[in-house]
Amino acid sequence: MSNAMREEIERVFNLKIINEQFLPWGEFYWLELAPTNRKAQSSLSVVKVYPFQEQKIHPHPGYEEIIIGIEGELIHWCDDREIIVQKGQAGYIRSGGQHRILNISDRPAMFISIVTPVMPTALGELSPIDDVELDELIEMIKLEPIADKFSQSVGLAVTLISVHGDKLTEPKNLPEFCRLCYILQAGDCAICSNAGVKFVGNELKVYNCRYGLTSFLSPIIINRRLLGYLGCGYELLAVQTTQTVDLVNQYFPVEYVPVAQKAYLKLGVLTRNHLVSAAETILLVTTSLVQLIIFSAREKQMTSYRLKLSLEKQKQAELESSLKEVRLKFLESQVNPHFLFNTLNTIAQMAEMEGSTTVSSLTYALSNLLRCSLGKSDSLITVKEELDYVKDYMFIQKTRFPHKFEAHIDVNNQVSQVKIPFMTLMVLVENSILHGFSDMRRAGNLYIKGYMEGETAVFMVEDNGSGVPQEVIAQVENLNKTGFNSNNMKSIGLKNIYMRLKHFYGEQISLTIERLAERGTKVIIRVPVSV
Repeated sequence: MSNAMREEIERVFNLKIINEQFLPWGEFYWLELAPTNRKAQSSLSVVKVYPFQEQKIHPHPGYEEIIIGIEGELIHWCDDREIIVQKGQAGYIRSGGQHRILNISDRPAMFISIVTPVMPTALGELSPIDDVELDELIEMIKLEPIADKFSQSVGLAVTLISVHGDKLTEPKNLPEFCRLCYILQAGDCAICSNAGVKFVGNELKVYNCRYGLTSFLSPIIINRRLLGYLGCGYELLAVQTTQTVDLVNQYFPVEYVPVAQKAYLKLGVLTRNHLVSAAETILLVTTSLVQLIIFSAREKQMTSYRLKLSLEKQKQAELESSLKEVRLKFLESQVNPHFLFNTLNTIAQMAEMEGSTTVSSLTYALSNLLRCSLGKSDSLITVKEELDYVKDYMFIQKTRFPHKFEAHIDVNNQVSQVKIPFMTLMVLVENSILHGFSDMRRAGNLYIKGYMEGETAVFMVEDNGSGVPQEVIAQVENLNKTGFNSNNMKSIGLKNIYMRLKHFYGEQISLTIERLAERGTKVIIRVPVSV
């Protein structure tokens, strides 16, 4: 276009020409419009179509166009509808329509183009989600078919790319040249290398490769975290030049140069209208993908929560069942406990009056054990309280077997205030006395220790008895792996300790048991003190 014509356009419209584009079939001249507060900003351009030339069918993804004739006559098609536009006549091309332009005369024809993006309804506020990755979501919500449909609608190649530049889906609808470039890694765009991705950040970026093709990268962001990009485009914005063809010779392998040059000459040229509308559309599609991702991830979280709740209920039921077993094991006579306590106290008082202090102490110890086993079987008590009951129990056993064992207790003051499930240490002490020392002819030694390791309370019960069977050790190890599902464990006491510790302290506890080389058994329990 001559300078005189350019000045005439600016005079008539009282607007400045801000951009120009020259295509094989015609020319575009964009005029600068005053900015508005609307999200969808229209664009105004004057289009010139050369004699006997045609703009082939192209989609209008996400934008509508009003055309007004200035000079000559043009035939426009919107889908199957024919629109003849002469000077002063207008036509309308809908959003999503297939548009074609033809000049059948021997003179240039011109028209005004007013393009407006069609914005969908704004999305509502999105709920936050945790820990989601784009490659997982591609399969979860079938993103690949969505990208394929989008590619067909805008008439451009589309792909999903990770934050590191890895292709998460195969590029759809690539031109033959770009397909060759992608396979041979002869380019520098986002689908050929991650170099383009490194400088994108969190904003939509229009990217031009070394061969002059244009593409976009639109970030997919959730909770301010960048998950990846939706890539689109891979078309020319200007007619090919000799310099660009030389680049094909430079970067493609020699044997592929003829094929690549031929494919390059077949590339279509993208109009600026198509470029702008595709950029708007890709932003909207990315936002819609984010919403879809959030809805899917939210559903995944709800499913996980329901499963966790179901498992917790199962654990609670098994814990209650285990507690019932312990109550039956330690006290089978619960019909009238008050009568039993009163009877034992009466016996103790009579023995004391008659000077039988041992019988009196023994009866009081038994009464204390029975009373606490009824009242605190499903609660937490301090280590100090637990040791009082352990001492009563050991007093009874030493009275029965005076030379069977000696007990050594070493628990520091800090640990004595830690709370543990009732009878945690009692079960271990009972196992040592009844099983570890049962067949010994020499005196046994029982060690009960408690100390701190950082914010963890450590309890150790060790004896020099006959040693725990390997079968029980294996069952305890399996218990740490399978938790409440270990139904074949013979030692109800150890299983009960583990289940109740897990109930009160969660995954932070540990229960280990080992057979000592010099005979004997060592059991170590670790519980957090901050819970």
